[in-house]
Amino acid sequence: MARRYNIISILEVSVAELVLCGLNYHNVPVAIRERFTIPESCLKHALAGLKQLPHIKEAAILSTCNRTEVYAVVSDIPAGMSELESFFTSAQTVADHNALKPNFRLLREDVALHLLRVASGLDSMVLGEGQIMYQVKAAHQAALAAGTASNTIDSLFKFALNCGKRVRAETSMGRRAVSISSAAVELARDLLGNLKDKTILVIGAGKMGQICLKLLLSESQPGTVWVANRSQERIEKFLANNIRNLDRLKVVPDFAERHNYAAQADLVIVASSALNHVLTAGELAVARIKAQKPLCLIDIAVPRNVDPNIVDLSDVRLYNTDDLSAIVNRNLAEREALVSEAEKIVFAVLQEFQDWQRNLLVVPTIAGLRQKIEAIRLVHMEKSSLSSQFEDNGSTRQELEEVSRAIINQILHHPTQQLKTTNDAEILRQQAEALHLLFDLDPVI
Repeated sequence: MARRYNIISILEVSVAELVLCGLNYHNVPVAIRERFTIPESCLKHALAGLKQLPHIKEAAILSTCNRTEVYAVVSDIPAGMSELESFFTSAQTVADHNALKPNFRLLREDVALHLLRVASGLDSMVLGEGQIMYQVKAAHQAALAAGTASNTIDSLFKFALNCGKRVRAETSMGRRAVSISSAAVELARDLLGNLKDKTILVIGAGKMGQICLKLLLSESQPGTVWVANRSQERIEKFLANNIRNLDRLKVVPDFAERHNYAAQADLVIVASSALNHVLTAGELAVARIKAQKPLCLIDIAVPRNVDPNIVDLSDVRLYNTDDLSAIVNRNLAEREALVSEAEKIVFAVLQEFQDWQRNLLVVPTIAGLRQKIEAIRLVHMEKSSLSSQFEDNGSTRQELEEVSRAIINQILHHPTQQLKTTNDAEILRQQAEALHLLFDLDPVI
C-alpha cells in the first residue's frame, strides 16, 4: 500500500507568501513609533483582528520600544499588504489617517533574514541587547495562543529564537550584550559625570527598570537610588533578590508622590509600561518650586512616559530613546567585528530555514507524484494479472513488477532531481505548481 502523508495543499503553499509590514527606529522617531505601539494587554485583541482579514493566513506581532512589526503569511501580496496597512491605521485617530502609516515592508526571504537579525540583537539600537530575545519569544507565544501562528510563522520564530541563542552562545556577542537600560545609565554618566554623589530616581520596576536599578547599585558609592512603581508587590519581589548594595535602594512609599521625589533628584530614569505620561510639566513645575536644582530626565519608555513640555522648565534636560545614538555609535570597529562574527551564524540559520521552506514543496510534491503514478501502475498490474497468460505464472508476475517499477523510477528521476536541486524559491514554487496541475495531484490530508 502506498504511504500516505499529512501534507499542506501544494497549491496553497505555492501561493502563500511571507511578508513584513511595520516601522522601526531606523527611520521613524519615537514620537511616531509610540503611536503604533501595541501594549501587551491589547495584543490578543490585535491578533484576533488580523485573523479576520481575508488575505492574512498567519500573523505575529513584535511590538517593542524600537519597533512595531507584523510578520504575516498572505495569500496575495498586494491585497495582504493593503490589509496590514489598514490594520495599522485602524489603531490611529481619524486625524492621523493618511499621515501615519507603516513604512517598512519586506517580502519572502528578506522577512526571515530580518527576524533572524532582530532575534540575534543585530538590528537593535544597542547592539546585542538581550531583552529582544524575550520579546521575540513573547510575540511567538502570543501568536500561538491566539491561533494566528501556524506552520510557517511558528517555524520562522523557532528558527529565529534558535539563531539568537546560538549567536549569544557561540560568539562574543553574549559577553558584550547590553540593553537600552544600560545605554541609559551610560548616557547619564556622559551627561552628569560620576554618579556616586547623585540622588537618582527610577520610575518603573519592570524588566528595564530593574536592569537600571541593578546597574546603578552595582558599585559601592554614597548616592541614594529611589524607585517608584504603581505596584508595590513588584518592588517587593525585586527586593527579595540577592543584589549588591541593596541597602542604598529606597522605595517611594506612594506613587502619587513621584513628582516631589523627581524634583529632589539629580537624575530621573523613567522606564515604566504606562500608556500615558507619568511625569507632567504642570505637576513637576509645582513640585520644583521648593527645589530649584538642575534635573536630568531620561525617558526610555515607549510610548513616552515623560511630558515633552517638561523641557520648557528651567534647568531641566530631557532625553529619550532617540538620544541614545551617541552610545550606540561607540567603538564602531569593535561593533563591526561582532556583527561579522554573528552574521555567519545568521546566514547559516537562514539557509536552514530556506531548506525547510523548500521541503514544504519538494517532499509533498515528490510524494504526491509517486503516489499518483504508483496508483496507475497498480491498476494496470491488476488488469494484467487477470489475463489468462499470466495465470499461475509467479515468475512472470515478478518480472512485470520489476520492469514497471524501473520504468516509473526512470520517468520520475529527472523531475525529482530538478525539484531537489532548485534553489530559487519562486522557480521552485512554479515547478511544484506546474506538476500539481499537470498531474492533477490531490492533496493528501
